[in-house]
Amino acid sequence: MATVAPSASAFDFTPQQTGEINVGLGCIDPNACIDPGSIFESIVSLEDSTTGSRSRLFVDYFGAGDEVQKYKQDDKTKVKFLTRDAGTTSDGYWFRPSEYNADGSNEEQGQLEVGTYQFNFAQELEELTIDFFDTERDGETGVLAINGQSITPNYVPKGKDGNIASQTFTNVNSIVIKFGWDKPNGTGDGVDFQLSGKPAPSVPEPATLLGFLAIAGGSLVLKRQVA
Repeated sequence: MATVAPSASAFDFTPQQTGEINVGLGCIDPNACIDPGSIFESIVSLEDSTTGSRSRLFVDYFGAGDEVQKYKQDDKTKVKFLTRDAGTTSDGYWFRPSEYNADGSNEEQGQLEVGTYQFNFAQELEELTIDFFDTERDGETGVLAINGQSITPNYVPKGKDGNIASQTFTNVNSIVIKFGWDKPNGTGDGVDFQLSGKPAPSVPEPATLLGFLAIAGGSLVLKRQVA
């Protein structure tokens, strides 16, 4: 589980479409609910230490051709992502946390990108890389637990406006990550992210392996008889 250089053969786990992912809160607009992909067994929103509540999770597109994304409930806009966010934006599709209070209210029309999530993977990952976008505070954004075990928080250091910081871990089945920071009175630091990785090589089932060895053994005997 050490930090290593990411593999060149890593796959992008970020969905290539905009929408909301159900992280245990349902979706604001069921028609805009998207599947995060088969690599995930589940993504669960946990209570964030700076908001005191769970957060929603979206996928948003940054860059040329971006459009305003509105998520409505009962004809009322609950979350609105602008073509150019209040903060700095990058290119491509990014997971986008959305601060969401227990009473259904939020800040910045849902544009305050703060949340804590547990990602459970459908299979072990040989490598998992997290790209954190626009982290501007120390000691707030980073990994809190791996494979069900809490770790000393591996926080991402703050950087310049629009920075991208990356961390790569090995042998990951599940991971808990905190993103951003919510100021008690007013807005805080929002952080978007991307995930990519490399699934661990599949191991033959014991019965399959025994069958293979039996076939191999029979071949060896046959060759000896012929010789």
